Order: sequence, then structure tokens, then C-alpha cells
Amino acid sequence: MLGADTRRLIAARDLHMTAPAPLTLDLGPDWMAAEMPPGYGNRLAEIQRLTADLHAMTRFGRLLSAVGPPLAEAVRDLFTGLGFDAGILDGSNGTALAVRLDAWSRLLLQISSVEEVIERRNPEIARVFQLLHEIADDLDRVVFVTNGDPGLRPAERRDALAADAREFLTRMGASHLPASTLFALWKLSLDEPERAREELQRLHRHAGGTFELPPSVRLA
Repeated sequence: MLGADTRRLIAARDLHMTAPAPLTLDLGPDWMAAEMPPGYGNRLAEIQRLTADLHAMTRFGRLLSAVGPPLAEAVRDLFTGLGFDAGILDGSNGTALAVRLDAWSRLLLQISSVEEVIERRNPEIARVFQLLHEIADDLDRVVFVTNGDPGLRPAERRDALAADAREFLTRMGASHLPASTLFALWKLSLDEPERAREELQRLHRHAGGTFELPPSVRLA
């Protein structure tokens, strides 16, 4: 019977043998590709295309893992990718953005910079209040985007808002949008961009409280 140390060595060897190749390759000098056998250029182009796709997808992974300005940038990229005019608001320290849905409708999003549960007296709520009363007009929808417990899978996370904060936002007429919902919308947009745009229009019509997607679109 093999001892424990021997089994660990075999497991480590097998892991090393089956581990995938790293994404970063040393391709040598620029002239190297011209000297390689036929088919090398096609394989290289395909690897570069797939690597670019992976980098693009990973960028949207910040919708699940980031807070503050990095999350705001990912949210902006999601909206611009769907064809909307979106930009970070001046004077917001990179945590608020405006999204023009059409000639009349606009979303104003305040992006949370904290990971813990947010109570009513948290400064984040004050920033939503300021956005609502100093920048928004009658046709705007103010949305508070949170990413509580970003180190956990979405299904394992606590509610990002305490009950008093949620009630206060609802009374103000502001909507709460978990960033995981935006991630689900991004996934939807890969196959059904028009449906994703329709859900964002529905967000604009949302009367306050936490916005939810239809069950068929939500993350598991």
C-alpha cells in the first residue's frame, strides 16, 4: 500500500501534467511566426482572438466582484455595450453615472463603495438622497447599485440593504439594484441584447424598492 507522502507526490505529479497551459505565451521575436510550419499563423490568430474574448468577459466579472469606481466602470461598459449613452458624473469621485435611455428617459446610478450591509444612516444612502434632490429631474430614475459580500457567490450573499435603508429608499422613490442583477443582464445581452435593453427600460419604470428580473433571467 502506498504511503501518504507517496500519494501526495503522485497527486502533485498528475496535477502538474494535466494543468492547462498559461494564457501568456512567449512567442519569440516578431519574425518568428514567418519561420514556423504551416498552420502556426492560424493557430496564433485564434489564440489571440480567444484571449481577447476572455479579457473582455473578465472585465464584466467586476459586476460580481468590485465596488466603487471599478464597479462603476463595469456598469458604464455594460450600458455602452448595449448602445446607450453612459458616462461617469463629474464631482462624484467616480461612483455615479448617468445613462440616457432615449430622448426623455435617463437613469442616474449611485454605485456603492462598501461591501457590508448598508443601514439607513450610512453615507451611501446620503449620496443617493443627494443625487435624487440635486441632479435628478422628474423624468429620471435614481438607482442605488450595491455589491455586498463580493467575495461570496451571489446565491450565498446577504441582502445588501438593512430593512430601514430599503424602506427609506422606497419612500424616496429610488430603486435598489444588486450588481449581480446587472451581471445577469450582461449574460442575457450576449444572446438577446434587445431583451436586455427592454429590462433596462423596465428598470426606468420601476417605482422603487429592489428591482428583480424575471425568474428565467436571474442568476442561479
